[in-house]
Amino acid sequence: MIIDDVVRDRTPDGWRLSAAVDSALTPGGQRLHFTVHGGEPEWMPPVGDAFLAALMMPAMALKEDVHVHAPVSRRLFRSASTITDLYTAWWPHLHPVDLRAPVATRGGGDAVGLFFTAGVDSFYSLLKDIGRSAAPDWEPVTHLLFANFERKAGSRYEHLLERLRHVAARTGKQLLVIDTNVRSTCEPTAFWPEYHGAALASVALSLQGLLGRCLIASSDQYRYLPPLGSHPLLDHLFSTEGLEIVHDGAEATRAEKVIRMAGDGDPALDDLCVCWKSEPGHNCGQCQKCLGTMVALELAGASGRCPTLPAALDLELVRAVPMPDEPGRDTMRSLAQDAENRGRQDIADALREGLRRAGDHRQVAG
Repeated sequence: MIIDDVVRDRTPDGWRLSAAVDSALTPGGQRLHFTVHGGEPEWMPPVGDAFLAALMMPAMALKEDVHVHAPVSRRLFRSASTITDLYTAWWPHLHPVDLRAPVATRGGGDAVGLFFTAGVDSFYSLLKDIGRSAAPDWEPVTHLLFANFERKAGSRYEHLLERLRHVAARTGKQLLVIDTNVRSTCEPTAFWPEYHGAALASVALSLQGLLGRCLIASSDQYRYLPPLGSHPLLDHLFSTEGLEIVHDGAEATRAEKVIRMAGDGDPALDDLCVCWKSEPGHNCGQCQKCLGTMVALELAGASGRCPTLPAALDLELVRAVPMPDEPGRDTMRSLAQDAENRGRQDIADALREGLRRAGDHRQVAG
């Protein structure tokens, strides 16, 4: 796999950083790109860091060595061997490959970013950061980053952007929207739950001229951390000399995060966005993500306070909801434990029944 011709150019949508990728992954010769809406050219230095982060896992799936014909951060390049060691230890279908690139040491920007989707995890990180704003020497989040990996468009997408703009305005942050073809290009060889951390890191790395620090909100809790694409052992390894990437929020369970949101008042729940299966202004209320969030709201004593979800929790839906992937089952296991700890055996039993129906063999013991 050869990564070449890294360039920054102006497009009608904003500044774009792109590179040519010569690989079995890109038989049509398409370029990998990141486009930030608005912004300044100096935000996106034409270096190879973002492309190395994005393409390591696909190259390992294809058994292709990676040669980057553009400068790569010395720190990131040193960490790349640990990243590939973690990948091969966690996912046996990935294979060690040789990585080559010219290395350099560089600085970064001064802004602090947080990847933000208006979901529970990123809302928790935002509220926690705001709560620390009075602490001495704290560098607060300045920018909320939305990475449009699915390359969404249309009315539903515009409504989501309106929610994000509303949160940014209410909290005094600047919203940045970044369009990228990273997911569509790499997903044939990289399963999204295993890959999404590298994809987020690549977006942050494309903005090294702006960011000095960037938070990735955790979806799991320290006491239960299965292999996942975004992980406390992994995310910081994508840092450079000038950009620190931080895995944030793993100290809290899903229920604890929702309790924090509910405690900050209903405005934190007004814009909650859980899934894509929704009409404008409403989540579907029936998928695993929605039902898991509704369970957490019930445990937090906040049922009916989130206008984007149904007011009442239906435990029959919890028992029957599909849980097709391991990260989703992990969330439900954690919620079952939280429910039991809070004396809600009815919810714990419904979650365990749903896990049994999903073929889970690692349920929390009752």
